[in-house]
Amino acid sequence: MQKPVFRRFHDLTPADLNVDYQMHTNYTDGECSIFEILEECSNRHLRSVAFTEHVRRSTDWFDKFADDVAETAKQFPDIQVFGGCEAKALDYDGTLDASPEILARAQIVLGSVHRFPGPNGKEMEFNDIPLDRFAELECDLSVGLLRNAPIDVLAHPAGMYQRRVGEYPSELFRRIIEASLERDIAVEISWSYLKNIDEFLKLCQELNPRVSIGSDVHKLNHVGQCRDMLMARRVGVA
Repeated sequence: MQKPVFRRFHDLTPADLNVDYQMHTNYTDGECSIFEILEECSNRHLRSVAFTEHVRRSTDWFDKFADDVAETAKQFPDIQVFGGCEAKALDYDGTLDASPEILARAQIVLGSVHRFPGPNGKEMEFNDIPLDRFAELECDLSVGLLRNAPIDVLAHPAGMYQRRVGEYPSELFRRIIEASLERDIAVEISWSYLKNIDEFLKLCQELNPRVSIGSDVHKLNHVGQCRDMLMARRVGVA
């Protein structure tokens, strides 16, 4: 099965930036259809994109979605299009909320942290978690995914903390990126979630992980935003 190619940070070129590997449609919480997003990708001159729809183990529509992506992509021959999924961590061992059938069909699998499992197996309420523990727990969940889960990309690292609190501790970002190197899993440079983008890019420059570029597209005006952010910072320019 063909999958996207994820470069190490030092190897990025301008062409490698011209992609978007996290996009969501009206199959789940996105606003637009597959066709509408691909039309905008064409307008924005993206060369390679991935639809990474939110799934759970109980999801029963993924084959229809993947077929729809493949069929619609035929209308845009100048864009390389992948059909994949985003699945959340269920525990600190990297168990994914996705069925084996979905994982077998997906051309790209994003693992993400969206909820924090508590000691009794129930999800913890974010407001009940002390801030210092919040950051540590999200790091532990991310490392579990990187070390054990059948994923291609860690999506929006530390996104829950950054959405609710602000800039994530640099030493924990370092721990996450170092864990990504163990199995050579890509970490996402996320336009949507990263608050301290320059600090994250500095760590990527130092540690040189494989990276994925994702705008977390839910609306048409999100398409290509991560590329534009990186180009403005001259990432990939020797």
